[in-house]
Amino acid sequence: MAQDQDLQRRLLRRQLLWQGLVGAGALAAGPAVLRSVAPPAPRGGVDLGDPRLIAAVPPPPIVSRAQWGANEGLRRGRPDFAPINRVIVHHTVTAVDEPDPAARVRAIYAFHVRGNGWDDIGYNFVVDQAGRVYEGRAGGSGPTGEDAAGRGVVGAHAGGHNTGSVGVAILGTFSDDRTTPSDAALEAVAAVGAWKLGTRGIDPLAPGALIGHRDVVATGCPGNGCQRRLAEVRERSRGRIAAAGSPDDGGGLVEELLETVGDLLG
Repeated sequence: MAQDQDLQRRLLRRQLLWQGLVGAGALAAGPAVLRSVAPPAPRGGVDLGDPRLIAAVPPPPIVSRAQWGANEGLRRGRPDFAPINRVIVHHTVTAVDEPDPAARVRAIYAFHVRGNGWDDIGYNFVVDQAGRVYEGRAGGSGPTGEDAAGRGVVGAHAGGHNTGSVGVAILGTFSDDRTTPSDAALEAVAAVGAWKLGTRGIDPLAPGALIGHRDVVATGCPGNGCQRRLAEVRERSRGRIAAAGSPDDGGGLVEELLETVGDLLG
């Protein structure tokens, strides 16, 4: 127990230091420096994969809560945050061809709060068939869903596996093998995966890193038609990370500096 608590303290301390270095311009020094200072993600059942695969992947364009018309008077409580270690994909079991996707997101939000009794919408992000990404659960700075330390807001999308995971729901129903998300929607999920995993040194191809809801909970979600394409999403996500920064052997000095400063801070 004491060892686990010490590990969590060290992870949080490194994450705070990392955010400070990034804010001070460490990203401009290139992928080697970023890889050397990025905090190790808590495994939580996730194999990190290739530890060299880390890059400053920018977020995709995000439709903010204000833009999709979230009624902020509905949500309750205060958000919790945790270090991000995986992405979990869902389908919303709604119409595939939504005439007004923003209205559907509002309806899901209202159902999650009023129907399920949750504090907010359960998903961290929602994606429509045109590839638009909608901000989900509120918390953090802007629509990123992260606090100042880079920890993700804890949603309510996969019972027992919400802490540390990013829930991304695709609007539509994909239970049938023949009905799959659009290429634009899958590309948007890959973009979110690259952004959330790549900056943390987690390989989307690693076991447990980018998965379907059914991989952790007894459910049919995200539907057969979506689940069978997740391998493709992982490849696309990995490609985005690789394109954002090629691996090299630098950065050891910064790693040593980070450890030294961390030790001094206790």
